Amino acid sequence: MKLDLLLKDPVFQLNILLWMAKEQDAENYYVYPLFHQLGFRIVYVETPFAFPEVTMRAILDSGLDICIEPEPDVVLGRESDNKALYFEAKANSFTPGSTNSKQARAHLVASGPVFEEVWSPYSACQLCYVLPKSRCGPMSRCLTALAGKLRENGLRPGPFSCHGLAVKGTRIIYSWDSAFKTHVAERRNAVTVLDKLTEDTDPSPLVIIFTDDDCECQERRDFYRHVVIDQVRACLLCDLHAHNLGLAYEATPDTLLMKTSDQVFKFLGRKRQKSLCRLIRENVLKRIYEYWKDRQSGIHLDYDHLRIFWSVPGEKDDFLDWLEDRRMSFDATKPPEEGPTLFDSVDSNPEAQK
Repeated sequence: MKLDLLLKDPVFQLNILLWMAKEQDAENYYVYPLFHQLGFRIVYVETPFAFPEVTMRAILDSGLDICIEPEPDVVLGRESDNKALYFEAKANSFTPGSTNSKQARAHLVASGPVFEEVWSPYSACQLCYVLPKSRCGPMSRCLTALAGKLRENGLRPGPFSCHGLAVKGTRIIYSWDSAFKTHVAERRNAVTVLDKLTEDTDPSPLVIIFTDDDCECQERRDFYRHVVIDQVRACLLCDLHAHNLGLAYEATPDTLLMKTSDQVFKFLGRKRQKSLCRLIRENVLKRIYEYWKDRQSGIHLDYDHLRIFWSVPGEKDDFLDWLEDRRMSFDATKPPEEGPTLFDSVDSNPEAQK
C-alpha cells in the first residue's frame, strides 16, 4: 500500500497507536513504543463511552448535534498520575459544519470532567486527534471552535491535542503539539515510529486488531479479514505442531484471538469482540470441522469450542499437511450477523479493567 495512503488508512492508524502502547524491546522494537515509554498502558479499544444521566440531559438540553454514544479508537491510562489519553484517528480534518462534528462534540465532552466519573480512576484526560500532519492546523482550529460552542451551551469539554503522521523518506514520523507535551511531560516534538519502509509497504504484520467497522472500503475489509484469518491459522499450526498425541487440544475464537493480538483482544469493546469471534468461528473453525468430521473421529465443534484428539501419528500428520497447504484457503467473506442476545446492550468490557 502506498505510504501516503497508509497514513490515512483507519486500520493502520488504529494499529500503529496500539503498537506504540505495547511493551517492546528497548533496542529492537517493531514500532517505536512512545506511549509505553511515557508510562501509558491500554485501557480500552473501540469501546463506547456511556454518558451518565446528568450529562446526557445536559447534552439534550444544549440543542447541539452530539453523538450520545461516542467510541474512541483507543484509551490509554497512566497509573502514576491517573492521566488518560483518548484517541480519535481521522484521514482528514473537517470543519465545525461537517457531519463529523457530531462525533467530535461527543469526544470533547467525554474527555472532559465526566471522563473520571465514567472511567475512574483516570481523572485527567486529553482528547488526541491523529491525522496526516498537514491537516493538524485545521483540525485544531475546528476543535477550538467546537469546544467554545459547547461551553456556550453549558457543557464542559476536555482539553485536546492534535497529532500528525508524515512520511519522510523511508520513515513515518509521529508528531504532536505543545498541549500534549504539557499533558504528558514530554520534551520532544516528534519521533520516528517506523523506519526502512518501501513505497508499497505491506501493513499485514502491523495488524493486531481489525473489525469491519474499522474500514469503509470493501476491498480493504476483505484484505484485513484475510490477515486476521491467516494469523489464526498460523497460531493453530504452532499450537498443534507442539501438541502431543493422546491429549485433547481445545480452542475457541476468543482464546485464539487473545494469542494473535498479544492479549489486546481483551481490551476491545464487546460488540467488536463478538464480530471478530464470529469471523473465526464461521470461517475457520466450522471449515475445519466440516472437512474433518467424516475423516477423523477426534475432531469436534460445539458452537465455538473446537476439540481435536489424535490417537495415532498419521492423524496428526494428515491434519497438519492439510492446514499447512496454501492451496487450501479459508473464506474471508464477512459472515452473516447473528440475532441480538441478552448481553448485547452491555458494552462495557470488564476484562479491560483487570
